[in-house]
Formats: sequence, C-alpha cells, structure tokens
Amino acid sequence: MSDMQTATSTKSEIMLEGFIDYAGLYPPASLDMQSVVNNWSSFQQLDDSWMLARLIIPASKLDEFKECAKDVLPSSEDEMWQLSVLLPPVSSGKFESAVQATIDFNMESCGAVANVVEFKASTTEEIDSAFSILHDDLFPFIELPIEEDPRGLIACLSGSIAGAKVRTGGVTPDLYPSSNQLARFIHSCAVAGQAFKATAGMHHPCQHKNETVGVLEYGFLSVLQATAAASIHNATVGEVENILNGSEPNLSAFKESQLEQIRAELFNSLGTCSFEEPRNDLRKMGLLKESR
Repeated sequence: MSDMQTATSTKSEIMLEGFIDYAGLYPPASLDMQSVVNNWSSFQQLDDSWMLARLIIPASKLDEFKECAKDVLPSSEDEMWQLSVLLPPVSSGKFESAVQATIDFNMESCGAVANVVEFKASTTEEIDSAFSILHDDLFPFIELPIEEDPRGLIACLSGSIAGAKVRTGGVTPDLYPSSNQLARFIHSCAVAGQAFKATAGMHHPCQHKNETVGVLEYGFLSVLQATAAASIHNATVGEVENILNGSEPNLSAFKESQLEQIRAELFNSLGTCSFEEPRNDLRKMGLLKESR
C-alpha cells in the first residue's frame, strides 16, 4: 500500500493521518461523479489533506472517472491520486471482469492508481476464490458478514496480504450492526492481528444520533479506542462493547507509539461520504487545527 502524505507527529495526527477514504458517490451524499472528482481535487489543497487516504470508485465507473477527472488529474511530476476500487461481490459473475478492468485502468498511467480493491465475501470458499483471481498489485479489503461469529472468516485471511472490512451503518437501521456484533468483530481482528477498515454510518468521532435514520451511530475514535483496548490492554468483548456504547472516546491511556501501531496494523481507514463532518467535529474537540 502506498505511503500517504506525511503530517507532523502530534497525537491527533498520528491517530488520523491517511485515515479517511472518501466515498462521495455513495449515500447519504450520493453525489455525481463530476462533483466527487471536483471535491477530491479541492480536498488536496486543504491544510487537512493529510487525513485523506483514497478516493473510492466502483469498477463499473472507472471510465466515467477518467473522463470527469481528465482536466484535474496530477501531472507526471506530482503524486498520483490513490484510488480504492469497489468490486462486485465474489459471488457475482462480474467479479473477475471487474478485477481485469481495474488492472487495465492501472496500465494506462492516467495520474491515478488503483492499488486497493474492496468487495464482499461470505464464505471461506469465496475468499479463496478471490485470492486466486486478484492481481498481486491489488490490496483487498474484504467485507465480511458479522451477524454470526466472524472468527472463521478472519482466520481465512490470516497470513494473506489482505484486510477485513466491516459495515458500520447505512441508510436504514437494519444496516447498523449491534454493538455486540461490532465488538466481536473488533476483538477478533485484534486477537488475530488482522488489519481492517470500516465503512458507512461513521461520519463523527463520537457517538452521534442520526435523526434521519433514527439510530445512534458509532464514533470512529471510539472504534479506535476499542481496537487499542482489545489489542494492548486485552479488553474482553464486553469491555470493547462498553467503549463502543460510550458517548465520548478516551484515548489518554495509550501512548503515541501504540496508537501509531494500531492504525498501521489494525484499524487502517474509514470509508465516508463526508470530509466536512468529521473535520468539524474534530475541531470542536480541539483535535484538529482551524483551516487557514
């Protein structure tokens, strides 16, 4: 995985550097491709750009992305845009062709590179099948179902160059996992040393009431605290769940070096359709400087 822009090493920046994958095409933002491309281009000029990791584009829209981005993509002298390509589920008959489309996209050297892919897999057989198809240059985050104990699926990733992915929300209440389900997933990844990313339903660092959907959303800093507690302090699933259900995260018990390790080796990134909401909240918490 490519290195992100380096920020100065305050505790906040260690926690948040290269943390956000921007998914503006997806709900609730649901922006059109040109707006997403323009946003991503403008984000690169912000003081907070060091928080960004990748722009999420579905494989089916890579051609549309190239057309919309042709006038704003970096030149050959500048750092390429980093993309994460969303593939169809492994069970789909379109999975292999989407992988090939991603490989073909990278062969064109257009000012952007897709070095990460994301897709759903529900069984160990599907995971093994995906590994047999994927190109070595594509790092996969595999979205796993967590309604049941995910340890078997997480074990299937062990020893592979791959990450797990967990869905933490959506546009309807049923898309939000219970706190016990999410705690069990986080605890299992921490015990196994399995890197993961989270996606959807976490625009805010602290627990947040989503009035539109009618749910309490998990805070991404609470997920970071829960991951660190499980990995460093051997917190139980119940203790991890209590952290997730807390109104405000507290990371004071962890050293900067420990949080850096957790980010690098466990909680890699967060997929969200908003770059404004997390930054606004972090500023209110005093964890992010005001933009110039």
